[in-house]
Amino acid sequence: MSSLPRVAIPSYKRVETLKTHTLKLLDESGYPPELIDIFVASEEEAVLYHEAIPTRLYCNIIIGEKGLLQQRNFITDYYDEDQILLQMDDDVKGIKTVPHMGFIDLVLKGVKVVETTCGLWGVLPNDDARRMQERTTIHLTHIIGCFFINKNHKDVRITTTEKEDFERSILYFQLYGCVARYKGAGVVTKYEGNPGGLQEEGRRDRMLGAIFYMATKYKNYVKGVRKTKGLDILLDWRAI
Repeated sequence: MSSLPRVAIPSYKRVETLKTHTLKLLDESGYPPELIDIFVASEEEAVLYHEAIPTRLYCNIIIGEKGLLQQRNFITDYYDEDQILLQMDDDVKGIKTVPHMGFIDLVLKGVKVVETTCGLWGVLPNDDARRMQERTTIHLTHIIGCFFINKNHKDVRITTTEKEDFERSILYFQLYGCVARYKGAGVVTKYEGNPGGLQEEGRRDRMLGAIFYMATKYKNYVKGVRKTKGLDILLDWRAI
C-alpha cells in the first residue's frame, strides 16, 4: 500500500495565512504532522514562524531561499532523489472533490499514479464542480503549482518565477511522456488575493517577460492566446 508523502510548504511573510489555511486543512484531515515541512526565506522568518505556529502542526521549519524560483529549487535539492512529495502553497483553503473523497484518500490516489505512471500529478485549478468528473488525463496540461504531488528529481530545475508550474509540467512531460491531472478534484484558494507570498514583489512586471520566455524556450509545447487581461500562454495538449 502506498504511504503518505512528506509535505513541503514554501511560505513568505504569510504566517497567519499558513495557520488558517494550509495547516488547518492538513490538521483537520488528520495528516501526520511529522510529515510536514515548512520552508521560509530567512532566520528572522524562522523565528517568527516558530513563535506563531503551534509545534503540533508541523515537523520542521527549514530556512531555504527567498523567491519562488529559488525556494522551489531549494526544496528539490533538500529531498532525496525519487522521494515522493506533496507540495502545497501556504494559502490552500481546501480541495473540493466530486464525488466526495477525503483529503488523505485523494493524496493516496495521487501517490499511486506518481509511483506507477507519471512523475507529476495534480488537480483542477479551481473548485468549479461543473467541470469535475471522475477521470484522469495524462496528456500535457497545466499542473497547478499550489497543490501537486511529484517524484523528486534533482535535475528538474525551474528557470522562471512566473509560469513556474507551466515549466514544471513541461519538464515532467519531457521526462515521463505524461503528466496526470485528476479532474474529480479542484483547489479552493484565492489566487493573488493574499498579502505576502513568494511572488509579491514586481509580479505583474515579470509576467509578460515570462510569457515570451516560455513561448520561446518551449515553443513546441505552448501556444499564445489573448485573454481579457492581455497576452497569455496555454500548454498544447497535442504535444508529444
